[in-house]
Amino acid sequence: MVARGRFFGNFEYTIDGKGRLAVPVTFRKKLGPDEDAFILIPGRFNTIEVHPYSEWSDYEDRVLRHQPEHTEEAQRFSILAYSMAGEATLDVQGRILLPKHLRDWAGIAQNVIIAGAGRFFLIWEPEKYRQFVAEAMPRYQRDRDEAARQGWERMGQFGFGAGQDFSRSGPGQ
Repeated sequence: MVARGRFFGNFEYTIDGKGRLAVPVTFRKKLGPDEDAFILIPGRFNTIEVHPYSEWSDYEDRVLRHQPEHTEEAQRFSILAYSMAGEATLDVQGRILLPKHLRDWAGIAQNVIIAGAGRFFLIWEPEKYRQFVAEAMPRYQRDRDEAARQGWERMGQFGFGAGQDFSRSGPGQ
């Protein structure tokens, strides 16, 4: 079973004294029927990445299984992603338990920002999130154009748009 939608938006929430965090209702509605399990891993920018269990295999296929097996960086990433991972299940109140080692990694005490990231969502320490947004927004258009260029270039490697100029955001642009 695969999650029904993508995770969008950001929400400010509080972790309770037992380390539980409510998953926003709008995010829970994106899950498939009877889907209540998540894989949590250390994320970029000192966040906690939360992947619906149904999307985890796809993440492994897209990211972890395509790492060059023998580079030190890939081995370190793979070892840490798996060994630091945690599993969580929604309780009847829509909360998940955040493992303490991941909260410590992310510098999270009590308040968090839960931010959609498409197929997964991120849990941020609020000040780190605000700083990230303040630094990243001025570069948003440039980053978007570069990501699009790389996407078109990658498609060209597979024979899509052969002979097209991908120096801008799409073929022929």
